[in-house]
Amino acid sequence: MYPIHLLAFGRLRLEPCRSLERHYLDMLRAYARMEVTELPEGKGDATRQLKEEADRLRPKLAAVRCPVLLTPEGKMRDSEGLAQWLVERMNRGESLAFALGSSHGFDPALKKEIPEQMSLSPMTFPHELSRVMFLEQLYRAFTIIRGKDYHK
Repeated sequence: MYPIHLLAFGRLRLEPCRSLERHYLDMLRAYARMEVTELPEGKGDATRQLKEEADRLRPKLAAVRCPVLLTPEGKMRDSEGLAQWLVERMNRGESLAFALGSSHGFDPALKKEIPEQMSLSPMTFPHELSRVMFLEQLYRAFTIIRGKDYHK
C-alpha cells in the first residue's frame, strides 16, 4: 500500500461532503494507505492567519519526500496526467503529502518553499468540495494506473 497524507485546513461541516469523503477513502483503501489530518484554521487577519498556518504546516510537509500544495496557481493535470505523475513518484518511492489550504489559501513564503504545486481547476470551489474532488481524482488516478474501467 502506497502511503499518502492529505493535510487539510478546516473541518468538513456538510454531511454530504463527509459522506463522500468516507466513500472515496473507503475506495482508496485498495490502492493507498490514506491518512487525512484536519488542521484548525489560523486566527486574525488573513496575513497573520496564513503565516500561522504555514508555521504549523511546514513540519508536516518536511516529513515527506514530495510535499504538494493544492493551489489554483499550481500545475494543471488531466486525470491521465495525474496518474502518470503519481506513478513516477511511486516508482521513486517518494512519500507524498498533499496540502489543501484554508479559505485564504497559503502563505506566499510557503508557496516559494514548496516547488510542487497542483491545481484542481481554474475555477473556484468551496473548500469542502475541493477536498472531495481531490480524493475522487486520486481514486480515479489509481484506477487508471490499474487499468480499471472507472475513469471512463
